[in-house]
Amino acid sequence: MYARHSWKVSSLNSAGQAAQTVTDRRRVPLDRIAPNPEQPRRRFDARDLQALAESIRRHGVLQALLVTPSPGRPGHFLLVAGERRWRAARTAGLADVPVTIIAADARRRVELALVENVQRSDLGPMERAHAYQALMDGFGMTQAQVAEAVGLSRSTVANTLRLQKLDDAMQQALADGRITESHGRTLAGVSDRVMRKRLFHRMLTGRLNLREAERASRRVLKEAQPPDIELDHVAERLQWRLGTRVRFVGTRNRGRIQIEYRDSEDLDSLLSMLLPD
Repeated sequence: MYARHSWKVSSLNSAGQAAQTVTDRRRVPLDRIAPNPEQPRRRFDARDLQALAESIRRHGVLQALLVTPSPGRPGHFLLVAGERRWRAARTAGLADVPVTIIAADARRRVELALVENVQRSDLGPMERAHAYQALMDGFGMTQAQVAEAVGLSRSTVANTLRLQKLDDAMQQALADGRITESHGRTLAGVSDRVMRKRLFHRMLTGRLNLREAERASRRVLKEAQPPDIELDHVAERLQWRLGTRVRFVGTRNRGRIQIEYRDSEDLDSLLSMLLPD
């Protein structure tokens, strides 16, 4: 089952804003650095970390980790960005690492960790969705504010957040890469749970590619539209008045009216009623 991570976030500082001020650059013992509790990335590839550790053994940590002082623990720090390098440095047996120390509250730690991972394309879609939700729930941010913080469009953030509507099995398949994010967005747009599961299984078995899934999704949405009783009544009245079949396609907000005629004489008769002199 896909692990749903609960995000624990603290309130903003007294000014209501997140500070980011570079205060120091130095080397810090690894055992004085703790992982970022707001780290959005939850999956670290073991082979990738081993390769990075080997590189660090040869060349050292080339890019400083971003840290902030740990509240209530003088001389200790919380990671803001660079957990992958921190983990690899521990594997490589380093005693200390270069760091850049900044002042950053919980909100800023989330933002900076998100930005770093998004820029590196390191986060999976579900990790991004949960991180965006954490910013909104923990700090009252809107989708537009989250989008501005991570440098993406509001629609991109909104589409990613919608992935949280998926069932656990679908979220797990998305996290494992067995379906794509585009597949996930298509599934999230299908409200009928039975049809959504059916589409999901066809995606997993390779019997439904993305374009086919999108077409199937649109077809499901169209079929799921409830009948418009008022329009049906209007159609009946028009049929009685015009003497031919009348059909509404769509809804009151948007659609078209279909009026049937059998021959040219029938058409002339209809036009004379619809376009009187």
